[in-house]
Amino acid sequence: MIAPGQTCPTCEQRLPFPVKPSSPPTKKKGYWLPVDEHSAHEDVLKTTAQFLGVHEQPFWEFKTVTLALGLVLQDESLKGFGQRSPVA
Repeated sequence: MIAPGQTCPTCEQRLPFPVKPSSPPTKKKGYWLPVDEHSAHEDVLKTTAQFLGVHEQPFWEFKTVTLALGLVLQDESLKGFGQRSPVA
């Protein structure tokens, strides 16, 4: 049997943490990505969370993405990244 927060080796689904009375109210957030990028994106997110030490914690995706977005906002060189020409 797997513990909450761990991934099932058979179906590769993550067992959610049970809701505690002290848990804050939550809301689902999602976004679309290209199908051929899905697996790589999931791997990067999980590896980053493991590197940070939050992967086995509740709200690990939120913690990982929030930290990454905060770091982006601190790097002035990334401003306007979407308007730059792609490097050939």
